[in-house]
Amino acid sequence: MVSNVSFALLDAAVIAGRGEDPVVGRRTHARLLEEVAALGGALKYLGVDRGSPVVVDLEDDDDAVVAALAVARIGGVLTTVDTPDAPVLVVSAGSALSGEGRVRLVRGESVTEPDADWEVLLRAGRTDPAATELLDPSAPYSPDRSVADQIELLAGTSAPYDASELRGLLGV
Repeated sequence: MVSNVSFALLDAAVIAGRGEDPVVGRRTHARLLEEVAALGGALKYLGVDRGSPVVVDLEDDDDAVVAALAVARIGGVLTTVDTPDAPVLVVSAGSALSGEGRVRLVRGESVTEPDADWEVLLRAGRTDPAATELLDPSAPYSPDRSVADQIELLAGTSAPYDASELRGLLGV
């Protein structure tokens, strides 16, 4: 059994020759994998490590899917509830969540310091994309699910997904 949600959903499909098949809307497995690995690389740069909680508060379904899979890829723990031990908050520009000593990775227009700009870090992450962290199946995917539970949930469904459907399945 593969012990990483991102690998199970994306890498396995690419390895099996389904890289150009759609996974979310018209976005292919290969294209989504590229974006997820790039954001994962940026999150690692910002200090997210295996077991680190990452708060995701994004308005756009597609962005939320990319963020959830990037967190999973590097072994972070996905949460939608603010927690003070989260080193990074991944938020939409209008989010009320405050960084207060933490990094806010912001998706939207006119991102100002000290916030980090999603687009800039996504481009930077493409130069050092994140590899898949192999996790213990019992490791947390989110506060409510283990990695194995999340993989099993996704295995009971099939692509292509609507972005809001996949967002719901990923718990973000």
